[in-house]
Amino acid sequence: MTSYIAAIDHPSLYGQIQPFVDGLRAESRRFGAADRCNPKPFPSLVRKVSDPQRLRFGAMLDGRLVGMCSLSRDGEVAVVLDHDHRGQGHGTLLLSHVIQTATKLSFPRLVMETSRRSRPVSRLSERFGWTSIERGHGRVELILNLTGDRIAGASVGA
Repeated sequence: MTSYIAAIDHPSLYGQIQPFVDGLRAESRRFGAADRCNPKPFPSLVRKVSDPQRLRFGAMLDGRLVGMCSLSRDGEVAVVLDHDHRGQGHGTLLLSHVIQTATKLSFPRLVMETSRRSRPVSRLSERFGWTSIERGHGRVELILNLTGDRIAGASVGA
């Protein structure tokens, strides 16, 4: 079973987007100790990966959509995976692809919003060298500078 990245807006994949999104929305919201490592995606995240105005990519496994990633014009990244396929490297594949795409398109930086509860996103962003900025109320902003300079506490609009 090999996963690969596909342009999610390809006509052959249209039929997979809505069932994937519906599955994300149907996940139950859990707050137990075990669920801290794998929280349900927030509705705002689902909206971002669903937005056709953004560049969108899908992680495919055996012809099935198991994850989505999107990139906005201002460099905001959103990544989400099907519950049964988290922790298997699909997020790494998606994030790597969106970083390569943004670099080719000359984006100066990328930004992701997450929460402290999302340990998988924290580990993944650390692996790729993102800078983490606490925004209060459990919110975390992750910034990846693509120009080579490190950002230390800079805001996105700076």
